[in-house]
Amino acid sequence: MKITILNGNPQESSFDAYLKEIQGQLEEKGSRVKHILLRGLPLKYCTGCWGCWVKTPGKCQADNASQEMDEVIINSDFVLWAAPMKMGYPSELLKMAMDKHLPLIHPYMEVNHFEAHHLKRYVRYPRLGLLVEKEITTDDLDLKITTQMFQRTALNFKSGLYFSLTSDTPVSELVENILNLSVKPLALPATPRPTAGAAIKPVKSITLFNGSPRGERGNSAIFLKKLAEGFGAESKMVNLVNINATTEHVQAFREAKAVWLAFPLYTDSMPGIVKHFIEALEPLVGVEGNPPIGFIVQSGFPEGLHSRFVERYLEKLASRLGSVYLGTIVKGNGEGVRIMPDNMNKNLFDGLNSLGRNLANGESLNPTTLASIAKPESYPKILAPVFKLFLKLPIAHFYFDEMLKKNDVFEKRFDRPFMKADK
Repeated sequence: MKITILNGNPQESSFDAYLKEIQGQLEEKGSRVKHILLRGLPLKYCTGCWGCWVKTPGKCQADNASQEMDEVIINSDFVLWAAPMKMGYPSELLKMAMDKHLPLIHPYMEVNHFEAHHLKRYVRYPRLGLLVEKEITTDDLDLKITTQMFQRTALNFKSGLYFSLTSDTPVSELVENILNLSVKPLALPATPRPTAGAAIKPVKSITLFNGSPRGERGNSAIFLKKLAEGFGAESKMVNLVNINATTEHVQAFREAKAVWLAFPLYTDSMPGIVKHFIEALEPLVGVEGNPPIGFIVQSGFPEGLHSRFVERYLEKLASRLGSVYLGTIVKGNGEGVRIMPDNMNKNLFDGLNSLGRNLANGESLNPTTLASIAKPESYPKILAPVFKLFLKLPIAHFYFDEMLKKNDVFEKRFDRPFMKADK
């Protein structure tokens, strides 16, 4: 069996030794193990350029290190995602690497489990497992939330999550879990219901944290600006893509009267640059006076349900920081917002303005408005055959097809650059 350990430990510790022991026992039992130490790779953050879909189909055009990593992963029988927990979720380093799995699937959509998901690019994908090292504050809810988000990532990765364990697990038990081909993946969780945010007294200003890897060019900035328009008072935009200014970003958070953090859904959670910022907030845990915080999560999937899993993490993050949780605004089909004329976005923008006024008036976010923005939360199962038929029509792929044609790679759109995966 070909096994890959994706080690997202940001600094040398006993967790490395634990993973080495796992590797040793697997090799003793005849498996070929590739142990990828992510902190030793010159990986770059995913910038949301989609070059891996529309310029060099199937591989990242800007990152040779991630190409080598993805080739190993897609040719494995089993991949172990491994990392210490940091602020209630596995490390930024592992998240950055997982964002670079995107070339291994296709931009086109299909219906799977009565939901929209990406098409396969390869014939086969590895089985997946999650191993985390708990931090001092890790509790059962952290582990549950993390497991569920990784299950969703595994589903989108055309596979399943076969276990979610901690480094308290005996090595022999974990090895047995990896090698056991008879077990089925963990049962997929039910979609969580939308969370409810609290009301706070009116504030004089809000600080907007834009977590889009595209910076001001992304859709998240548009969402934040429309929310701020409704708020009507002073606002300040902070672009998290400027990684070198993280110290200033943390200071801006600390000084804020109220915070709104917006980002696109990346591999069923937050982009790597947002996880970087969240980990930088760790010194503020337990500090009095952290600002109230709300969130916006927008995705390219048509249904709002895809973002409900990370929404649970964000609610817990606010609690971890001791901040009042203002709620989460969820929007599916968010990718097209920046290219559509304003009249086509009118209902969305009106809704965001209305929610901004809720904040200005010291009210909680209106649940009817939130539901309207998230709509459709899901499609009725009875419509699945209709949705499947639609996704087979050329119009369903027009957006990506036009970019592929513009870049003169339309005929290569189904390329499998790491073809060994199909053996």
